[in-house]
Amino acid sequence: MQRTFNRTLHSLRPLVPPVGWEVLQTMQSYSRGGPLVSTPPHRRVLVLSPHPDDEVIGCGGTTALLAMRGVALRTVIATSGQNLPVPNLVPAEVAKARRDDAQRAASVLGTPPPVFLGFEDGSLRGSVRGLSAAISEHVEDFRPDAIYAPWLLDAHPDHQALAAAVAHATVPTETEVWGYEIWAGVPVNRLVDLKTVWDIKERAMDEHRIPASVFETAGHLALNRWRSIHGSGGAGHMEAFLALHHSTYRLLARGLEGPSVQPE
Repeated sequence: MQRTFNRTLHSLRPLVPPVGWEVLQTMQSYSRGGPLVSTPPHRRVLVLSPHPDDEVIGCGGTTALLAMRGVALRTVIATSGQNLPVPNLVPAEVAKARRDDAQRAASVLGTPPPVFLGFEDGSLRGSVRGLSAAISEHVEDFRPDAIYAPWLLDAHPDHQALAAAVAHATVPTETEVWGYEIWAGVPVNRLVDLKTVWDIKERAMDEHRIPASVFETAGHLALNRWRSIHGSGGAGHMEAFLALHHSTYRLLARGLEGPSVQPE
């Protein structure tokens, strides 16, 4: 029965307009009990990023889609990424260049210019309390119905610290937290198809020129290609998230975090 349903849906694809196909794709993902494939229904989204470029790698395609739909977006970046070892540049120069990178990337995505919190790159584990307070202020001011942030076990200490700070922040319990992946695959329950915005995400990633001078940043985007196996049989690209209400997210965080990311 499931195979018949899937074959029927795919046979209809050439006959269905893009909006209709999105509905059918969501129905298909729901019927098979795997990650739900859909564009988020959010109206106000707070995007939290540890470093300039994480906001594009983790959820740039999704935010581009939301921007096209008129969703209110605010991007907050915890550090300026100043401690990236860039030849012939001192940390202050790296910081300015990476902030400029993020400004240009936001313009490509169609999102407002990012806000920078000014925390020290590489030391967020010691700043969870301050991060949590800053996040709480942005939540109170912006009143998002969803927060996008690195998922709790992303394999980078700054990412884990920011995720912990979200858990400790003052956030309404019904607010959704969508954990995105960069350095480690998330236990996914939501997928977003990037078919209509993949070129935008690639161009936004290209604007992060400083990290690209140190390592092959395009390698991160291969994760989106792999995720398409889960949601569209290997066709195209998708972003993956673990989506939870903040009340559930907070409980999960308490069970996962170690003393190194507890607020002092």
